[in-house]
Amino acid sequence: MSDLEFIKDDGLRKILEDSMEFIFVLYTKQAKENEQNKLYQEEVYRVIILYVISIIEAVLLYFFKERGEKIEYFEYKYPSQLLPGYRHKEKLDFPVVIAVQEIAEKKEHQIGLKELIVFFRDKKLIQEKLAEEILEINDVRNTFHFSKPRDKSCDLKRVENAVGLLLNILEQIPNSLQKK
Repeated sequence: MSDLEFIKDDGLRKILEDSMEFIFVLYTKQAKENEQNKLYQEEVYRVIILYVISIIEAVLLYFFKERGEKIEYFEYKYPSQLLPGYRHKEKLDFPVVIAVQEIAEKKEHQIGLKELIVFFRDKKLIQEKLAEEILEINDVRNTFHFSKPRDKSCDLKRVENAVGLLLNILEQIPNSLQKK
């Protein structure tokens, strides 16, 4: 019986299982090779965290879709510039426009991890503390963007916390998110 049995999409489940196995292989290989230089160790830890957060995001998105949920936003259509005499008191050099404001549904590819976390937290389906922990680990994942400062350490303790968080989520989230 797989820990991911709650995911009915066979393809997604296989990808997640393979990714979890990869995390395990990286972790055990790293543990055996303690003498690696610090930079190498930190990059391996960063890859593990990347996979952990990617799995969490995939699981949350899966439940989001399974539940038939949607995230909406305001889309502004048909903008028209007002006559030049209309100015905003704080932005005098910019034209003022009017537009039709419609509520639109975000497409799957437009929904990020933070939006999923906020969505499920606001619906009281995940606890505030869990949401904060996921977003904290996500901040470490974001250091993969080379333009982001690497001010968050990526050490063995953080990796163990991230993996523990993933296991906790895989145990608890299915029960809390399956029912609408």
